[in-house]
Amino acid sequence: MSDSKINKTKSSDYWKSLKEYYDDPEILKAKANEFQDGVTDDFDPSSMSGLSRRKFLALMTASAALTATACSDYRDKGEIIPYTNRPEGLLPGKPGYYASTINDGNESYGVLVKTREGRPIKVDGNPDHPINKGKINAKIHASLLDLYDPERITDPMKAGRKSDWATVNTEIISKLEAAKTNGKEIAILTNSINSPSSFAVLQKFIEKYPTTKLYSYELHNNANRLNGWKRAYSADSILPAIKWNEAKIILNMDSDFLGREGNTIENSLLFADSRDIMKSDDFNRLYSVEAGMSLTGMNSDYRIRLSAESYYEFVLSLLNEIVVKRNVSAFPVNSQLLSEIQKHSLTNFISKNNLNEGRIYNLVSDLLRNRGKSIVYAGDSCNSDTHYAVILLNEVLENTNIYDFENGFNSVYALSDASELDELVSNLNSGNVTALINFDSNPVFNLTSKGFGSAIENAGTVITFALTPNETSDVSEYVLPINHALESWGDAHTRVGVYSLQQPVINPIFNTREKEAEILTWISGNENKYSQDIFHSFLKANFNTYIGEKINPVAGQDRFWYASLHDGFVKLKPTESQPPVFQQTKLKATGKPSDNVLLQIQPSYFVGDGRYSNNGWLQELPHPVAKVAWDNFAAISPKYAENLGVENNDLIDISYGDISISIPVIIQPGTADNTIIVETGYGRKVCGDVGLEVGFDVNPLIDSSSINPYLVSGVSVSKGNGSYELVSVQEHHAIDDEFVKDIHKKRNIIQEGTLEEYKNHPHFLHEGKHEIFSITDEHEYNDVKWGMSIDLNKCTGCGICTASCSIENNVPVVGKDQVGVGREMSWIRIDRYYSGTPEEPEVSQQPMLCQHCDNAPCENVCPVNATNHSPDGLNQMAYNRCVGTRYCANNCPYKVRRFNFYNFRDHFEDSYYDNELTSLVNNPEVTVRSRGVMEKCTFCVQRIMDSRETAIREGRQLKGSDVTTACQQACPTNAIVFGDTNDAESEVSKYRNHELGYHVLEELNVKPNVTYLAKLRNTHSEDV
Repeated sequence: MSDSKINKTKSSDYWKSLKEYYDDPEILKAKANEFQDGVTDDFDPSSMSGLSRRKFLALMTASAALTATACSDYRDKGEIIPYTNRPEGLLPGKPGYYASTINDGNESYGVLVKTREGRPIKVDGNPDHPINKGKINAKIHASLLDLYDPERITDPMKAGRKSDWATVNTEIISKLEAAKTNGKEIAILTNSINSPSSFAVLQKFIEKYPTTKLYSYELHNNANRLNGWKRAYSADSILPAIKWNEAKIILNMDSDFLGREGNTIENSLLFADSRDIMKSDDFNRLYSVEAGMSLTGMNSDYRIRLSAESYYEFVLSLLNEIVVKRNVSAFPVNSQLLSEIQKHSLTNFISKNNLNEGRIYNLVSDLLRNRGKSIVYAGDSCNSDTHYAVILLNEVLENTNIYDFENGFNSVYALSDASELDELVSNLNSGNVTALINFDSNPVFNLTSKGFGSAIENAGTVITFALTPNETSDVSEYVLPINHALESWGDAHTRVGVYSLQQPVINPIFNTREKEAEILTWISGNENKYSQDIFHSFLKANFNTYIGEKINPVAGQDRFWYASLHDGFVKLKPTESQPPVFQQTKLKATGKPSDNVLLQIQPSYFVGDGRYSNNGWLQELPHPVAKVAWDNFAAISPKYAENLGVENNDLIDISYGDISISIPVIIQPGTADNTIIVETGYGRKVCGDVGLEVGFDVNPLIDSSSINPYLVSGVSVSKGNGSYELVSVQEHHAIDDEFVKDIHKKRNIIQEGTLEEYKNHPHFLHEGKHEIFSITDEHEYNDVKWGMSIDLNKCTGCGICTASCSIENNVPVVGKDQVGVGREMSWIRIDRYYSGTPEEPEVSQQPMLCQHCDNAPCENVCPVNATNHSPDGLNQMAYNRCVGTRYCANNCPYKVRRFNFYNFRDHFEDSYYDNELTSLVNNPEVTVRSRGVMEKCTFCVQRIMDSRETAIREGRQLKGSDVTTACQQACPTNAIVFGDTNDAESEVSKYRNHELGYHVLEELNVKPNVTYLAKLRNTHSEDV
């Protein structure tokens, strides 16, 4: 990157990428064309095969079955038959809803599952659940696709061949008994144990086989946070949640608490509650200190770019400024702590790290002015010393009342520490483990850095419970297929005040079993003891014992059980409400941060540690920061990219010890110099076709010998050979600069201000506003008129609305090749713009969907009237009328219409999602679109029609509040509001008429029905 580029100043403009910032000719060319080069090059219908390999095999199977029955007296009863005995409470065509629980790592989420004729079609949050309050993350939304995954393991496997349950269980029980007799170790390896009943089953197994040892791990965990907390307080103290809604000042130290750390749904909901302009203009203020750009960093009022090695020193420098220099703390810091704190000067730290002095001292002043109403929070990637120092700083600032002990975190069984996992690997290598049971875990992939792949070869017998094939099942003697979460009974107790229940909403689709039921069968010593109800009965009995100790139900145990099952949870009495006493110990002396290159390893936003890799919906969700889909990458700063001599998509070689990997580069604005940010979960070698070898496996680079294994210092980095194409949605839908210069500013696509500006001039947004007029009479909407409002102060850009919309509306997965040429099909996208400089960017985000314009440009040009306007203000699409001219997409100024260049279900991965099983995921209330059809957001018209039918049946008028769109229901911050704009008392009308309300490109007089509330940055007045 040339010096002329580095020195360019363009701080007031908005830009989507570094190419756009530097006016790269490629971007100018892209903006001058409606579609990307090559978008139609491969589209030759005459050359397209009408029969894929999967369809060919399916037809061959069907023809064979037909031949076999040709001479029989079989009577074809047809595909659709009526119920002989209709299940009670089930009405054909009407959905049923069931409360349940789904786990994601060490968190559990209360869900509400929508079913049609016994088939789950949508998973949403349980609105009554006291923690997630009706909201869930994208992984839980998309988990429905895993239920209907065509590559699920359907039957027990032995030595790679299909077997049966009786055979494998008889042999396994025999091997377990032999291990018990010989005194050999039986190792059970599992991910987080959230379920008290599952843990009780494992305890019974250990009683039956006393040589058993239980190990539990998560590739990414909060071990450093826990160690810091225990050091500061006591080993049995509850780790509290945070009352984000009560904190006026938040200093966030490398924690992506809005994106991928902890219960992000709860965090987002509480954080946004203090940014609700409809309630108050007293916003919180977020400072983020981080090395790599994160979702939380993008939502900061102030973002401080800092190397990860300097976090600890920064906290000590803040302590020195507050405790020593300003002497404003009432907390009695002892001499040992004080002696180390005194070594760190905030002034020197600012100078050494080239930080903005005014910004840092404003931070100090904010913390001091808001003692007791602020919080300093360190991320899981920070070491335990930093966590201890942060806890001390909170004590000094009297912030302990921001801790939420009533909803603190509960551990059913603590994760094994590094030494315990090392012991397991050692025992495997020495041949001391006669049986290894992988309890739905994948250690061969996750624990590569510990050498687990080679160690497992020395185990006597390897038994793996799995939903789909993985790296561990591939080397296992016995592979036992398990039920999906929606086919399973269970419970969870991850928060001290809430116990959650899980119930199946569909019978097992395949010949699978619950893993707990299998363990209970082994305990019985007889395969014949198995029944489908065995764990259900155990769960109910354990519920009575576990909950009975905490609650004595007056209505009786059975009625209480069914009531709890109906609600999906039980609210428990809090056990601790007061913060424990801080224990002052000696602080660690800090050395000078090295000049080494730092590698920071983080979990993927959507595929996690790799367990969600085979989910197409999640793979296709764009990365919230980089907007890359279908891959991981190495994010580096512009300056470091110049030092390495690399551009976007170039490969770099990262080496540490004997390990070396190649991975493509993304030049990410806001990244600390000499820092590389990579994400796990990719590069799977044994997986379904969706996730197979997608991206790059960075697990081998984890430094398992370090106390902070995800921050690797001293890696060797060099430019690799060649490049690798990463596909990004960020520069799609560009608009021609030849027609409008500085379009983001002049057309006010993004409108922002400061909180101080708004308080002083509430109408600042509309000063000099262009008046819209029409030379024709306007159409009158006398009844309900639908509209939407999106509050950009509350929207974090998480993309959960995109996931929920795709699932609700049968949006297909198109694959990396199609995303690469601009053919992604999502109906709502999250546009991200930068302003400022590449080193210190300011980020703006905006959900963009069909605006349902009253004067819709798309309607005027459709030759067959496929897109038209409804009496209640919807821009409709008649799919069976569309002939695919794409005139409407050309004429849409928002670029939100999507065209089916293929039947994508058939086109993607050789018809991977075009089969009878996966078709069950489709919402029957929404048309499945075919090749050649245009589609876009419909404001969930199917939900509107359902509410209208209900209102008619009940003999009342339809109200705007009767309808909740899928994106609105899913939004974790309640940033999206939908309803009747003709109702002056409706919430959407209040947003629409707010001083901060504006319409994108409203000067075109298209009259959009989506209102945005301009973002207010809570910065100091001198920064305006």
